[in-house]
Amino acid sequence: MFDNPFYNFPIESVLEALGCKKGGRDMYFSPFRDETVASLHIDRAKNIWFDHGASMGGTNVQLVMLAKKCSMQEAYRFIAGLDPTLVPDEAEKTSRTSGTNMVRTVRNIQSDYLLNYFESRKIPEDLARKYCREIIMRNQQRHQTFTLIGFENNAGGYALKSPSGYKSSTTAGITTVNDKGVRTDIPSSSSVLVFEGFFDFLSWQVLQSSLCPSCDVVVLNSVSNLNRASDYLRLHDKIVCFLDNDTAGKKAFSSIKMMLPDKQIADMSHLYQKHKDLSEMLQESRGFSSKLSLKL
Repeated sequence: MFDNPFYNFPIESVLEALGCKKGGRDMYFSPFRDETVASLHIDRAKNIWFDHGASMGGTNVQLVMLAKKCSMQEAYRFIAGLDPTLVPDEAEKTSRTSGTNMVRTVRNIQSDYLLNYFESRKIPEDLARKYCREIIMRNQQRHQTFTLIGFENNAGGYALKSPSGYKSSTTAGITTVNDKGVRTDIPSSSSVLVFEGFFDFLSWQVLQSSLCPSCDVVVLNSVSNLNRASDYLRLHDKIVCFLDNDTAGKKAFSSIKMMLPDKQIADMSHLYQKHKDLSEMLQESRGFSSKLSLKL
């Protein structure tokens, strides 16, 4: 079983709490869609699940995160509500400190698990394949292998994200892309777009119906990387920011203005003022389909 006690909480109890009905021995109706035949199978011995209709699976915590569209800490709190002996803060500490992860394979996106996730985020397959990679990692201590989305940065590493909500990086760094959609730190335009995360960048390209940006782009991959972007931003006359509608995003925008007082700097967060970020706005919008191919 797992070292983290939250992951050992019975998967069937989690499904019941999520309102999922049984559809046969070890089978449940999926919480992700309406269906007439149960497609979600559980392995009681391993305390994991697999949704055959969506070709994805995982732990009970990942199930809660996907079903309720919440963070890992919120998933811990949900499960803690089912068992008062569990303490969310301790679970978070365990998940952050246990194990050593190593990259085993970097390849083009091919996993249905990841492609289905891109589709759920309204990111077309051709756009996902152009800018992202499939990263196979190995946890040496737990002897577990898992698949993540990787977005290459200028430091030679990858910003990592999993459909379950896990975020990390192999090496911290920003990502700069020119107007041809090529990762390079050589400017190709006088203007630059600034995004906090790579899903915001991808979402903007969907909204623009284009595989390649209209000008240079810098993806911070984390607001903590802002100082790493200063030299690149300084090479442009106009800086257009698409940062998150939260305290960190507002603080980052203010820092850019103080860092580059002689530049023309625009805050575009008003375009998605009712949403946390561009990615969330795209997800909740109508009229955009991940099935579409984008123009070059």
